[in-house]
Amino acid sequence: MTEHLSERQKAEKTYHDDRYRNKSADAPIGGIDAAYGFYWRIIGGVKGLKILDYGCGNGWLSVQLAKAGADVCGIDISGELIKKANDLKAKHGLSSNPIFHEMPAENLTFPDAYFDVIAGSAVLHHTELDAALKNIARVLKPGGRAVFIEPMNQNILLKIWRALTPRRRSKTERALGATELRLIKGAFPNVRFHFFDFSTIAAHGLLAVAPKNKILLSFKRLLDRADTVILKAAPWLGKYCAVVVLELR
Repeated sequence: MTEHLSERQKAEKTYHDDRYRNKSADAPIGGIDAAYGFYWRIIGGVKGLKILDYGCGNGWLSVQLAKAGADVCGIDISGELIKKANDLKAKHGLSSNPIFHEMPAENLTFPDAYFDVIAGSAVLHHTELDAALKNIARVLKPGGRAVFIEPMNQNILLKIWRALTPRRRSKTERALGATELRLIKGAFPNVRFHFFDFSTIAAHGLLAVAPKNKILLSFKRLLDRADTVILKAAPWLGKYCAVVVLELR
């Protein structure tokens, strides 16, 4: 497979294969904060729909969508993560659905207009974005929609955090900035950007150190509610948030 990959794709595959080779399939199912709550609401009812889990990772999203009645295909460039996804599927007692394929996100082999919904969590910023967007548009049915939740990188605090913690991410990933948002808008003119985590950025940093601390989790939820008020009053601050939910149609 690697002979057909670009240098960036090879780097992403190697990074994720190495990182997850000795990890179990267990992982938190989604998130507890406002961004992931909104992400799930935007995905909405999925029963009977054909869904692509775009960059499925260890399969947590695919499993949840399959349990909700969707017909799910999950793809990921990492063979190790595909193994983990199949392990997680078996652990949840699922057999033929979801189905997982080792496949780069920029080189989808599905037919045109194949999926009702495409969903992804923190995946687009790992891709060659222009090629990824073209593939998403090609395999999405007319009237279909794609929903992604992605990290942002236009806040100076985020830039400092990433500079100080390079081992937390691959060398080729690029959290979304103004250039990437313009590219997405060009490919999907009717895109809706929903921004989250403005005042909560500091809480995220603390939770990275103590992710199960109940006091920090409560503080984070309080700041989530504050962000709702702040971003409604000053939506232009969205570009300085840590997270964006993309709704593509």
